[in-house]
Amino acid sequence: MGLLPDIDEKKTIENVKNYFEHEFPRLIAQSHISLTFVQSPSFDSVGTSGSTRNTQEDKIVGKLGAKQYIEITMKLINNCPHEYKMILKNHYIHSMVNVDVQELIGYGPTRYNELKNLALLYFADSFTDCYDLHVYIPENQKSDVMPVS
Repeated sequence: MGLLPDIDEKKTIENVKNYFEHEFPRLIAQSHISLTFVQSPSFDSVGTSGSTRNTQEDKIVGKLGAKQYIEITMKLINNCPHEYKMILKNHYIHSMVNVDVQELIGYGPTRYNELKNLALLYFADSFTDCYDLHVYIPENQKSDVMPVS
């Protein structure tokens, strides 16, 4: 047993893809931030909240929550290793197709797909403090046999 629980990498990768392809655009819509603003290199972290509660404030706090997820997502992407950052930002934020991102970073399809999966797993690890996108392997389904190198 290692320090961290074992994850199902394929399912975790699918969760992260789902976050970027479906949930992240919804967060942008809920926050009333334009996608152009999120794609801008000057996207800065802002946000405050008041201390009294009412229905209108609850709506605002909900928007701030969505905005905070967007800010955290962008910060985590920007803190990724360079190749991961290039893949995540260009494919999921700037909506570039895989072939164009491959060409941009200078890798063929096989290596690009490996790096993309590693980038998605890296993001899942980074995002854990905010929301856990991992799919864990239950103890009763783990194999005690170590893979041969």
